[in-house]
Amino acid sequence: MRRLSILLTLLIPGLINSVFAQESSEKNALQYFNKTEVGIGIGLGSFGTDNYQGYVKKVRNDQVIVSPQTINGIVISGRAGLGIGLGAEFWKKGMFYPVFAHLFYDFKPSDNTPFAYIILGEAFGKRDSTSSYESGTGGLLFSIGIGFKKSIGKRFQFEYELFYRYQAINSSYRTYYDTVATHYTTTEYKVSYNFVGFKIGVLFK
Repeated sequence: MRRLSILLTLLIPGLINSVFAQESSEKNALQYFNKTEVGIGIGLGSFGTDNYQGYVKKVRNDQVIVSPQTINGIVISGRAGLGIGLGAEFWKKGMFYPVFAHLFYDFKPSDNTPFAYIILGEAFGKRDSTSSYESGTGGLLFSIGIGFKKSIGKRFQFEYELFYRYQAINSSYRTYYDTVATHYTTTEYKVSYNFVGFKIGVLFK
């Protein structure tokens, strides 16, 4: 009996350490994260538009977007992450609500590391009309970026990043074929917007 007690005394701490080590390993292998950030994007270049008798012209992309968003997902093996994001985008001439998949990769297995990411999804909402083009609705969005993470607590990291963003807008224009106001055809077309910008955020995991 005494030998059994001694044996259990020796084995139990080892088993406890083994269980905790296994749990820690599992947490590192698959871990929840939340990323909350805000960014600003500046229009890049110009886009083609048709809104008057089929006349095609170039319009400068003067849009400025402010975008708060949140992303929830999982970190895999402490370096790669996959999540789903939701946001609100305040355009200079419009309002959109993006829904997207977010994939990131840390270049080092450290709390302080550079990283890269890709975003792919859809933006729902409306772009207002102007004297140069008709109103439009949101479409495909794509973004890539690079940044740096810095530890600010046991489970928190501060992030700042630079990004490129592509946003498709679906619009249309009318072509009138005689003097009667109701006699026209409607042509659907897609507008491609390009942006560059900067984001800051906090990552919790």
